[in-house]
Amino acid sequence: MIRSRKFFCIVILITLFCSSLPAMAETIAAAASLQPFLEKVIPWYNGEKGTKIEGVYGASGNLARQLENGAPFDLFLSANKQWARYAEEKGLLANPPLPFTSMPLILWQAGAAAPDLELLKSADKKIAIANPEAAPFGKQAKEYLIKKGYFDDIEKSGRLILGGDVLKTALAAKSGGADLAILPLSIALKMDEGKWTLLDTPPQVLFGAVVKGKSASEAQGFWAFLRSPEAEPFMKEFGFVPAR
Repeated sequence: MIRSRKFFCIVILITLFCSSLPAMAETIAAAASLQPFLEKVIPWYNGEKGTKIEGVYGASGNLARQLENGAPFDLFLSANKQWARYAEEKGLLANPPLPFTSMPLILWQAGAAAPDLELLKSADKKIAIANPEAAPFGKQAKEYLIKKGYFDDIEKSGRLILGGDVLKTALAAKSGGADLAILPLSIALKMDEGKWTLLDTPPQVLFGAVVKGKSASEAQGFWAFLRSPEAEPFMKEFGFVPAR
């Protein structure tokens, strides 16, 4: 009887201790192009909904591989369909990925004048793009340069500067490591200097999905919010076009 009472008391103490622990934040793994937008919208959403959500950012390919290796993500937001499908095919997602927004690609340079696209052909201009092997906007930038017939010359002449993701690419250009950078508009709008010119290439469509086993999570509610009209003013502020 005494042992039973002790066991019962221990169970109660453990239950009380666990219930008093603060809730763990749920994690949104998002493409680096989304960071300026999410750094504003997540605190607002947490305040409005009483949730505890945080974001981690990087190249979509790197995030997909981290998820595959067991990273504790609750929602995956990819800058293209390819890496969202990769996560789906690995059995990591609760549902098929859906498009939720799109983002145009731009050419950025420091200074007061918007860059002329002819500068891409200049033999003395270094051009920064994100790593096309992991970053969707880097892949799109490479494809754009190939289509224009510039890529081989830029690469062979040593004028191509690769950043790990679009944020690192922007930093390389801003610090003088490159003369020009091909970036998503959201990153250009975040930078407090320089000018940009829109590139004549279709906007990149971004995809997302809740991670498998997290369908009843706060991340599920946030994912629904991102696809609702309520999120549109935030998206438009950072150059995103909501998916229809």
